[in-house]
Amino acid sequence: MQISGISAVILVIFIFLAVQSVGGYLQIKRYQEAVRRVHKLGNVGIGQRRGSLLNAHVAIIACDKEGIITGAEVLDGISVWADFHPVDTFLGKKLVGTSIFEFLEMTEGFSKKEFKKYQGYIRALEALEVRLTDRELTREQEKYMDKKFGKDRKKGKFGL
Repeated sequence: MQISGISAVILVIFIFLAVQSVGGYLQIKRYQEAVRRVHKLGNVGIGQRRGSLLNAHVAIIACDKEGIITGAEVLDGISVWADFHPVDTFLGKKLVGTSIFEFLEMTEGFSKKEFKKYQGYIRALEALEVRLTDRELTREQEKYMDKKFGKDRKKGKFGL
């Protein structure tokens, strides 16, 4: 039995989709395992930075109820074979044993370029901050609301 040109193309596309599906399934399993591992260390904050094909990453950070970081793992890579790995430092400081609030303070004055570079870490830290405090919005959401509605929104003039 011979395969025509169109049939060969359809077969190749089908094989590619099957491999992509298996790879996606394996990535989801690795993500779930990493979240379980890090969750054993305390409260978990997860952040991601979407980028071009080569520079996306996911950060999972755990801390205790006082906001002291107890562990962190990051996924960075471009293929389905990329895996989560423990991270020891962030911005030149040791992660474990340092307060999330200290890191958030360090990142407050970041330029747009710096923010984008560390966005996964910052979002994970903000998620922990929201979980540990009475904040309803992350710092990024708050900046957006201030920009859109002005500082008066905090005084209740806009019903937000």
